[in-house]
Amino acid sequence: MKKIPPAEFYDLSERILNSGDAYWGNLGYWQQGSDYSCACESLARVLASAVELNADSRVLDVGFGCGDQLLLWLQDYHLQFLCGINYSISQTELAQQRLRQSGNLTVAGNIHQGDISDLSNHALPKDASINTILALDCAYHFSSRQKFFRDSYHLLQEKLNGRIGLTDIVLARNHLSRGKRLLLNVMLRLSRIPQHNIVSLEEYKNQLQQAGFSLCDSQDISEYVFEPFGNWLSSSQERLKRIRRNRSAWLKYKLTATFLTWAYRAKVLRYIVITAKVH
Repeated sequence: MKKIPPAEFYDLSERILNSGDAYWGNLGYWQQGSDYSCACESLARVLASAVELNADSRVLDVGFGCGDQLLLWLQDYHLQFLCGINYSISQTELAQQRLRQSGNLTVAGNIHQGDISDLSNHALPKDASINTILALDCAYHFSSRQKFFRDSYHLLQEKLNGRIGLTDIVLARNHLSRGKRLLLNVMLRLSRIPQHNIVSLEEYKNQLQQAGFSLCDSQDISEYVFEPFGNWLSSSQERLKRIRRNRSAWLKYKLTATFLTWAYRAKVLRYIVITAKVH
């Protein structure tokens, strides 16, 4: 009898949130528009702008999901080189398939499944010469973001203007009440987010500097991320009937949206775009 592989926590479930043929899976940037796929693409563009992505960029994308952002980088920013690492098997296989279908055969061969938190164990293509590392809405899930920073620095340290760019979650304040801290820790555990990854912006910057980076810029975009995602989910219930028929999926998204709205209003969490470069 063929053994059935265990279910993945990071899978293809976000497909049901998307319009068209998109498979985006981030929280979105909701400054304009009310479509999930468009909001997710907007968040990717915010990150691309922050790191000044261009035709000279040689990019390592960590946590690329189902490949939507890879296709965006290639089509709109005309990268010189692109490779990637992603934790999910099912997402990586789909991303490779979509890249092949779009004619990007070389890039399809340069993206792989693996543990993002240990970049030192991944054999990048010999001609990689990475000068930019991107982590779009995923680094808070890594088993150790600090190690990811150190590994990233080692990859970039000899590159002129080598830089790293992330959209990420930080604590709004260092000291939380016991009740807020308890609720936060419960939600982090349910979301597979290590507690030690959720630190203040000041500590986040310190960790980048300790790894060897010099901070370029940080921007708080919480107001366009947390609460708007929940508002969209609530206002789209009729259109998202197919999700509500899947009780577990609907509960996951509804719980996430409710928690993020609370975390924003209660000044528990903030969402940032941050970039840094090697000294």
